[in-house]
Amino acid sequence: MEHFDILIIGGGAAGIAAARAAADAGCKSIALVERKQKLGGILLQCSHPGFGAGLTGGEYAAALVQDFPETVTLFFGTTVLSVEANKTAHLSGDRQISFSQLILATGSREIPLGALPIAGTRPKGVYTAGQMQEMMNLHGFVPQGPVAILGSGDIGLIMASQIAAMGISVTLVEQKENCGGLARNRRCLKDDSIRLLCSQTIDAVEGSPALTGCCLSGGEKIACRTLLIAAGLIPERGLLAELGMPSWLQMCGNCNTVYPMAEGVTADGRKAGIAAFQKIRGKL
Repeated sequence: MEHFDILIIGGGAAGIAAARAAADAGCKSIALVERKQKLGGILLQCSHPGFGAGLTGGEYAAALVQDFPETVTLFFGTTVLSVEANKTAHLSGDRQISFSQLILATGSREIPLGALPIAGTRPKGVYTAGQMQEMMNLHGFVPQGPVAILGSGDIGLIMASQIAAMGISVTLVEQKENCGGLARNRRCLKDDSIRLLCSQTIDAVEGSPALTGCCLSGGEKIACRTLLIAAGLIPERGLLAELGMPSWLQMCGNCNTVYPMAEGVTADGRKAGIAAFQKIRGKL
């Protein structure tokens, strides 16, 4: 069985930063496992600026992986199926590796329609905001309008602006009294003439087999062919279900704390990489 001093799960900003920091500190036995075929994670589908010094997500990711340490062993197209208490990871492809320190950089998952108290069936045309972002920016998908978006946080605002720029009508529904998100993202409400309905939520979806509209808690019905759920993120920690928080584990990025900015994710990754190597160096 192959052994590594540090195993990093997740090749987004946090995992990349953790690998770089550990390698820069002197660790020469690092494995980074990424389920996709490229490093970058969620950054790769973010075509809007606002990362680092006005970069897009893809540009920010490219800067992170520039001159990436050759001492890091990359496992692309690979999923970690389980992690055992004896410091063994089971990977897809019937492969196992052992490690001394584990860094979890698995990010977060979106809250889907099925997790919300919304009545109705599950018609065609309902997506999470992140799913739509990936479909549009990486695969050229064009959503059917009108579009409703539940949640006015940053991802909801970003997708509202991008869809409105295509000439598609967009309505944002926000449960709180005020719009969420950063000020720079809220500008789209005025610039793109996006309708915002606060202090309301979606009680039910209508249509079968395809979405035709939504019923709001205020009594209004709005016609829509596409509904995006931007209701928040949940840290992805499923691999720890039976492990708890062992001393050989570091968590970083959005699986540790959901950060509003990618720079926070990157800084947390660096911190985890250094901490993991310091534990190894202390034992040595």
